[in-house]
Amino acid sequence: MKASIVLSLLLLTIGGVSCKKSTSTVTPPKQKRWIVTTFSGNGIAGFNDGPNSSASFRAPLDVVVASDGTIYVADAINHRIRKIAQGQVSTFAGVGFEDTTSGNHAIAGFAFPSYLALDAMDNLYTLDVKDPRVRKVSTAAYVSVVAGNGTNGFKDAHVDSAEFGNECSGIAVDAEGNIYVLDWRNRRVRKVTVEGEVRTFAGNGKTGFVNGLADSAEFDNPSGLVIDRQGNLFVGDQNCIRKITPDGVVSTFSGNHSVMGYKDGEPGEALFSTINDLTIDEQGNIYASDDNRIRKITPQGAVSTLAGSIAGYKDGEASLAQFNDPVGLAVDKQGNVYIADDHNNRIRKISFE
Repeated sequence: MKASIVLSLLLLTIGGVSCKKSTSTVTPPKQKRWIVTTFSGNGIAGFNDGPNSSASFRAPLDVVVASDGTIYVADAINHRIRKIAQGQVSTFAGVGFEDTTSGNHAIAGFAFPSYLALDAMDNLYTLDVKDPRVRKVSTAAYVSVVAGNGTNGFKDAHVDSAEFGNECSGIAVDAEGNIYVLDWRNRRVRKVTVEGEVRTFAGNGKTGFVNGLADSAEFDNPSGLVIDRQGNLFVGDQNCIRKITPDGVVSTFSGNHSVMGYKDGEPGEALFSTINDLTIDEQGNIYASDDNRIRKITPQGAVSTLAGSIAGYKDGEASLAQFNDPVGLAVDKQGNVYIADDHNNRIRKISFE
């Protein structure tokens, strides 16, 4: 045994290999984490197109990401739809004052645009706070009315004569092109079919919290609407998330309607405070703007806090970051989350880096 050890040492010496202990240190790989940054907006309430760093918004309420990565923003008090591409902010449509005229981007107006959705062809659909109609903005920035006669009311009918309430609070488009509208004032989810009819999909019109069949279900304070690949709708309803199946059954997906708060955990344990809006990624994860936090809900309903703490403005590590009344959210193909940070007049970004 000793002879073999000596022989081994001799061979190492002949080979010029040193047995001296290395004093160099190996730098451990950087641990990835969720980081919040300011994607666009200088924080000054106003209107200014240009580079992301100097552009200004005034109460951005929603944000969506098109298939090519272009971002559209519902810039409410500026009455415009803004476009962000290649680091530049521009006006996509809207004359800049309260107006409900349709037509090309140079003459079309909006009345506090608040919620946005995209179809498979990247056509944009908009809801305005003070215009009870569903409108479409084509990729060429031509604005047209899809549904609603402009009367603040409730009426299921053909799209030309149907009525919605003011302050609709969510919109989603399914794979076939049917549009779902969260009609907040009427406490209903409405469906605009590709055949041109508007009908009630869920809700009996009463303010309450009742699960069950769609025509007898009740919604309390619904805000935020998304649809998954299976055709299930999810509605943010005050401090919980409701689920509506394609065959019209309403249930509580996550959260506890009887208790408000912040608590991560399984569907029956998690708590929400005040849900403002929802978005969904390609894997079926839902993201909710919940007061001043961004929450993530898995397809199984488990909840975690992705970012946010107290109200304010602070970039950096997600758990310490601050938002001030975040509303609309969107997720790109890389899993980055974009947030319309209303009171900070900025578009924020959450990325894993």
